[in-house]
Amino acid sequence: MNDTAARSNTTHANVVPRLFGLAWSYKLDCLVALVIQVLLVGLSIAGLGVSGLAIDVIRHAADSKAAAPRWPFGLALPAAWSNMRLIVLAGAVVLALALVRATLSFIYGVSTGHLVQVKLVPALRGAVYAKLQRMSFRFFDATASGAIINRVTGDVQHVRAFVDQVLLQGLALGLGLALSVAYMAQKHLGLTIACVASAPLVALTSLRFSSRARPAYERSRELLDRLVTVIAETIQGIAVVKGFAREAERRVVFETKSHELRAQQHQLFRNVSRFAPTVDFLSQVNLVVLLAYGGHLVMNNEVSLGDAIVFAGLLQQYAASVANVANIVNSLQQSVISARRVFEILDAPLDVQSPATGKRPTPFVPTIELQNVSFSYGARGEALAGFDLTVGAGKTVVLFGETGSGKSTLLSLLPRFYDASKGSISISGIDVRQFDLAYLREHIGFMFQESVLFSTTVADNIAFGSPAATQENIEAASKLAAAHGFVSRIPGGYEGYLEEGGRNLSGGERQRLALARALLPNPPILLLDDPTAALDNKTEAEVIRALTQAKEGRTTIIATHRLPLCQVADEIVVFQRGMIMERGTHLELLKKQGVYAKAFNSHSVQEEQS
Repeated sequence: MNDTAARSNTTHANVVPRLFGLAWSYKLDCLVALVIQVLLVGLSIAGLGVSGLAIDVIRHAADSKAAAPRWPFGLALPAAWSNMRLIVLAGAVVLALALVRATLSFIYGVSTGHLVQVKLVPALRGAVYAKLQRMSFRFFDATASGAIINRVTGDVQHVRAFVDQVLLQGLALGLGLALSVAYMAQKHLGLTIACVASAPLVALTSLRFSSRARPAYERSRELLDRLVTVIAETIQGIAVVKGFAREAERRVVFETKSHELRAQQHQLFRNVSRFAPTVDFLSQVNLVVLLAYGGHLVMNNEVSLGDAIVFAGLLQQYAASVANVANIVNSLQQSVISARRVFEILDAPLDVQSPATGKRPTPFVPTIELQNVSFSYGARGEALAGFDLTVGAGKTVVLFGETGSGKSTLLSLLPRFYDASKGSISISGIDVRQFDLAYLREHIGFMFQESVLFSTTVADNIAFGSPAATQENIEAASKLAAAHGFVSRIPGGYEGYLEEGGRNLSGGERQRLALARALLPNPPILLLDDPTAALDNKTEAEVIRALTQAKEGRTTIIATHRLPLCQVADEIVVFQRGMIMERGTHLELLKKQGVYAKAFNSHSVQEEQS
């Protein structure tokens, strides 16, 4: 992705604070989840404590010399209660605590799932999608579609992992360890210190793994972007792949990208696999300390057997929690990398945006003036250089030239799909950069060179820019674009559904629907980019007749390399390499015997020979 500007403001240093800020947006939900986790830890410790008391009751009953159980909070149970009654009571309490823990675990799972999958992920994905809608064409020119799709889907999912798998789990782990250590210290401080002495080593190991894993995760996301791009390109271009019998070659490309990702993932998983056992081993050392030092204390009656067993249970929980550190650190690295990629889109500068107090002139006069306009796509050089053009209200200008001469670029500058590098573009006497952007585009009907259709009804596609249009208006625009005839033959007519990209239509049919879509809002300015490029001669003649009628009362600019379209023009502007070579009416240009006349004469010869 070519987004250096975005990356300059989106670094690892500010990603983590922003992730905390994202979680803070759902602070109440996080607090509820955290409280439940604390309760779960407390109930677990309480269950172990009651189990330890039961063991002390049993040991005291078997050996009267052993220390009597010490009831918590200064409680004193009736002396008349038998040992069996005490054991049954302890068992009932443990069972009740387990039932409460199971209920709270269910509530925790539902609440965190609702937080991340119902609230956070849709909201973040929606924010990224909304930002993409506002990005200029330059962004999409420079960014692979696979990378964009991957950020909206996979990366957003990894970002939510920061909340439920890093923040909540990390805080729960920290609080759980604090409560466990506090409980253990209350029983015997020296044994507690000895049992958790390995904690600094665990922390150091986690930091080392974290620093090494970050570049690997960055590389992983980049390789995944490339893989998704290959898949998207193959699906979009499947007709070309099959038409040239290149399935085997595309499969090799896919497998190459897939193997690169697999090799990188293999190395990453090896590092993770080494980290988790290392942390687990360090935590198991604590049990060895307990057996040695704790056993000594039990034999000297400094610690009861029940308390020693509680210590063992807590250390097992500690070992499980410490082992979970590997998952937390792993999730942290993935979420930070993915968050940076998501924030790069959210932070990306808007090359084209509406001014705070955009102008909405009434009446809107469809006059167009370009003065000394230059435009460059970057490394490809200038598409337009010092371009001047004036189009009066109600006039029709045809931009005639070969493919790549700059015609489409000029059309794209008028509704501000791009902004000119130099010079000024005025409509209705106002610089287009001063317009309210939505207002400007509402007054311009645009037919693109590639006819993009959506997977919905024919009527919805025609009314895409005018959702409130009546059926009568839709059919009128369709007739004007010479589309009504074939639409009537589609199963369902205007309510018939189009397949993805309108692939159940011919190229010419798709183009006529796109033309109808541009005509429906009845815009004062109409911009048509090669409106007859995919049409046969008969249909082209129908569209030309329709355009002759449609251009009345509006300012029209048509970019084309088709000579028959030039007959609808009040003025023809001949393009070559972003510059005007000649201009005038059809007859004037023929008299000049220049570029246009040569193209016309060549076309006439071909028509006679065909």
